Amino acid sequence: MSKKLVRGLAVGGAVFLVALLVHSLGVFEPLEWKSWDLRLRLFASASRADRDIALILIDQESLDVYEKAQSLPWPWPRQIYVALVDYLKAGGAKAVFFDLILSEGSRYGVEDDEILSRAMAAAGDVFIPFFLSDEAKDKDEGAVRELGRFALPRESVPAKAVEPLRSASLPIEVLLRAAAGSGNVRFAPDGDGVFRRIPLAFGYEGLVLPSLPLAMKEFVGGGAATKDIPLDGRGRMIIRYHGPAGTYRTWSAAAVINSWAQMEEGKAPQIDPKEFAGKTVLVGTSAPGLLDLRPMPFSAVCSGTEIQAAALDNLLNRDFVRVPPGAVALLYFLVLSLLAPVVISFASGTWKVAGLFALFAALPAAASALALAAGTWLPFVVPVFAALLGSVGASLLNYGVEGRQRRFIKSVFRHYLSPDVIERILENPALLDLGGEKREISAFFSDVAGFTSISEKLSPEELVELLNAYLTEMTDIILATGGTLDKYEGDAIIAFWNAPLDQPDHAVRACRAALACQKRLAELRPEFARRYGNPVFARIGIQSGPVVVGNMGSRKRFDYTAMGDTMNLASRLEGACKQYKISLLIGEETRESVKEVILAREIDMIRVVGKKRPVRVFEPVGEREGLPAEVLEKVSAFERGLAAYRAREWDAAAALFGGIPDDPPSAIYLRRCAAFRASPPPADWEGVFELGEK
Repeated sequence: MSKKLVRGLAVGGAVFLVALLVHSLGVFEPLEWKSWDLRLRLFASASRADRDIALILIDQESLDVYEKAQSLPWPWPRQIYVALVDYLKAGGAKAVFFDLILSEGSRYGVEDDEILSRAMAAAGDVFIPFFLSDEAKDKDEGAVRELGRFALPRESVPAKAVEPLRSASLPIEVLLRAAAGSGNVRFAPDGDGVFRRIPLAFGYEGLVLPSLPLAMKEFVGGGAATKDIPLDGRGRMIIRYHGPAGTYRTWSAAAVINSWAQMEEGKAPQIDPKEFAGKTVLVGTSAPGLLDLRPMPFSAVCSGTEIQAAALDNLLNRDFVRVPPGAVALLYFLVLSLLAPVVISFASGTWKVAGLFALFAALPAAASALALAAGTWLPFVVPVFAALLGSVGASLLNYGVEGRQRRFIKSVFRHYLSPDVIERILENPALLDLGGEKREISAFFSDVAGFTSISEKLSPEELVELLNAYLTEMTDIILATGGTLDKYEGDAIIAFWNAPLDQPDHAVRACRAALACQKRLAELRPEFARRYGNPVFARIGIQSGPVVVGNMGSRKRFDYTAMGDTMNLASRLEGACKQYKISLLIGEETRESVKEVILAREIDMIRVVGKKRPVRVFEPVGEREGLPAEVLEKVSAFERGLAAYRAREWDAAAALFGGIPDDPPSAIYLRRCAAFRASPPPADWEGVFELGEK
């Protein structure tokens, strides 16, 4: 376990360094931007947008109306804007912003500008923009003086929030003097051209000048102090969009101007000015030809005025997007970089690893979504990269280190362990450590009858071919029933069940395997006789009981084997088959475990070589379900004969055994009955037969 942990931590550390490098280089920054856009589209809610922010847009229809109907091409006379100012004042608007750079006098004459100036001054709530640039231009001292009126106290703005610029484009002086406020409308998109953030303040000629949304926030009131506004690493405010274009209530400029004209004529207006009561109104353009359409996270086309409205909404309602401190982001990267490879290092199985891959891809996504709900832009792409890179790195290392071990184990043990056993060893290689455990098993010993005489008649090549064919068929059956192959000893097969895997029905499995082996050998016998000149018969002994099972041997060479009296007795039972000329014997413990499933007749009570306690031995006949009636009758007659034999009723026993034709055990008992009739056993005779050989 410690090796896996160290390996996972090593991979995680390397992944963290790589993630840190790509983060610092901004390799995945464009993907991070797109992931943020997706998060907004999935989780933003238009219902959060401030209902007291309204837009009046000069759309294409407005341009068409005045150009075609009144022969007023763009740019419009300033008197048209007077209609908007007066209309909104009559409706009780809180503030009005004209998102138009009125840097040149009206082509309709100075009087046109002065009319608008007087209307703005009378309203007292009209904002117009200026435009600061990084281009080097000749400085206008008068313009600098005018801008001083809108400057912010330097101490009210964080130093990193002030973006230095070198030139200014201002509205004409008569309008600038009449404005209630002004702010910079210049802000740049991210590297992919999408507008996601806005600077709050700008440095120009020693002045700290506000962005237009910040200036309006200060005028309208409410919102956080400037120093409390969260900023990104470059001192900009991230705009928290609540929806696509059209999120804020929008009216066509032509409809509003027409409503003012109707009011002037004493008619009911198309749009009631009370619609704008208490609202902050932004007047801008949305007609394609006026060049103020910009991409934002929800769409590629949005009026720049609506982007300004979204920023103003954030400022007024403290609805900000925060960026986690650098230390927090680094800790987040570190946790994901380490977590994925450490967990993957302990995982095994293709599906488990695949599931963990999906989990570690989903974790940053879930964290990012929850962070957005809390108003935080938590990085997504780099953490996903770190998690997946860590998962891939740990998987490849597992494959290289443990995969090699797994392939070695499979290649070596597949020949004498069932697939289930191999999988358990793969899950817990500690099973290969030297040592053993005590547990109940069913031991299986088999041997080919007369193998010595068979081998003398065959060439070495033929003998090997016969052995391979025989052992392959028998071993496949043993492994198919979940058995563990202990070893081959020449033609002998030693196997057991219930180790290392738990198999509560191990005795039934062993008996079924033995019956299947004898059945398959009977099918192969004609072919073996034809090819090798000898029919092949095998004897099998099975005994269930306690053993010590585990890896035995030296640290350089060992076998997974079982040791104990149970193994020895199974071997003796295989040898006892020779005495009774039958192919299969099981011990009493095995018979007790299988009697509900497999019918077995008692053959004898024997005392094997080296043991004082006699044991009852049984011959499995077959699975109870489906046995023919004649087989059941034969077993019943044999059991009655055995009972009479043990009761010293020699004549009755002989009659019963004699009625069972072609049955070697019955023939043996017939001879014993005749011998005991002539020379009865002693009074303390218990019916035990002494085996004289193994």
